[in-house]
Amino acid sequence: MATGAAAAAGHGGKDRLNGLHDDLLHQIISHLPFTDAARTSVLASRWRHLWRSTPLAIDDAHLPVPARATSAVARFLEEHPGPFRTVRLRHCRFASLDPTWPRLLAGKGTLQELALHNKVGKVQPYPARLPAEILRCASLRCLSLALWEFPGDLSGGADIILPQLRVLELINIYISKEDLDTLLAFSPVLETLTVRGPWAFRSGAFWNYHKGKRFHLRSQSLRSVVLGLSGVEQFEVTDAPVLESLILKEQSAAGGDDGGSISIAFAPNLRVLGYLEPRVHTLQIAGNVIRSDTVASPSVVVPGLKILALRVNFRVLREVKMLASFLRCFPNIDTLRIESALHDPSAIHYGVTREQHAELWQEASALKCSISHLKRMVFHKFRGHPNEIEFLKFIATDAHELESLLLVPLKGSFTSAAQVNEIIDKLDCPQFLAWASKVLIVSPKMDIARNLHKASDLSINDPFCY
Repeated sequence: MATGAAAAAGHGGKDRLNGLHDDLLHQIISHLPFTDAARTSVLASRWRHLWRSTPLAIDDAHLPVPARATSAVARFLEEHPGPFRTVRLRHCRFASLDPTWPRLLAGKGTLQELALHNKVGKVQPYPARLPAEILRCASLRCLSLALWEFPGDLSGGADIILPQLRVLELINIYISKEDLDTLLAFSPVLETLTVRGPWAFRSGAFWNYHKGKRFHLRSQSLRSVVLGLSGVEQFEVTDAPVLESLILKEQSAAGGDDGGSISIAFAPNLRVLGYLEPRVHTLQIAGNVIRSDTVASPSVVVPGLKILALRVNFRVLREVKMLASFLRCFPNIDTLRIESALHDPSAIHYGVTREQHAELWQEASALKCSISHLKRMVFHKFRGHPNEIEFLKFIATDAHELESLLLVPLKGSFTSAAQVNEIIDKLDCPQFLAWASKVLIVSPKMDIARNLHKASDLSINDPFCY
């Protein structure tokens, strides 16, 4: 910066940089790393005024590693009067910071985006308690917290002042079920919630990792929820009248193949759901457990769902039966994403023959399995197994409005698209062959993104697409 100012002064003796309007200089300073922005104050007395009056973004990634364990951040917060629009502290050891930093953050009154990602180590082996002031930053719009224990009893809601909070991310958080309910209830315009585990709920005076964990979602404002929880036995959408998207990023079952109940009690606007896994998830709709023989009825369907994603092992009869049953529960889906799961050797005793699968899908067709409105299907990790072929035959026969089918082969399964097309030619399915050449695409490079921010972005029509 200083070099640039000197060079500007060297052209005809004029300092062209200092000749710029304050508004433009504010813009320049605001785009600098906060450490460089602070250094502009030594250029001239005018720059001290400019630096102190520029809304800044603080990111401790701009600090050298040794400075992250000092009071440099707190000192900067104290020296700059604000406003701060964004503060990201994801590398600091909060135990080593000046204890005044939470008050300094909350006191600025203009903070819109805050990320506090704690670090654990020998000095601080357990998550620290989140300073109560953070929940009283009334200007916050986005809040991301990692490795914190929530403070005290929030059940009264008096310590939560988050009237503008729209995005909340919780990573490895220690919080009681009651306090979680309170946090959501006192965030009246919260639209997006992302939760990643492992998750710990308080039970009395102890933190419980292993038993009885429930996650009940109640919110009048939430539109998008992304869950990446491990060890949660039951997730229930109890009351979410405007919820549009529920994405399960990781296995939610406690203890491997058992448990993992996903319950949808009240979510009339739900449009996107996945990945459901018959191996680990038990689906409940309005209190009714969905089983392999469940017949579609008004009490067990979610009519508004448009995008459904499932992960299925096609060599396991139990899972394929549940796939058919899940499809009956969502009669109006227009986009279906299937990921063919790797064969689990422990499930060999559930193996079936191709003929059994053919009969199963013939029965599903007779029951009018709900794919009549399906327009787009993507089949990930396609292997060309006979049971996968039988499912494709069913889709070709009953999905009368299907416009595109994308097969994404498992890496290494095929050496060319011609091999996949050869399989399609042998399907012996006239309906499929009539339009396969027009709509079939083979793209071995495509895979399912697991980017949490994209998954929660409601502006993306299909969050599983990227």
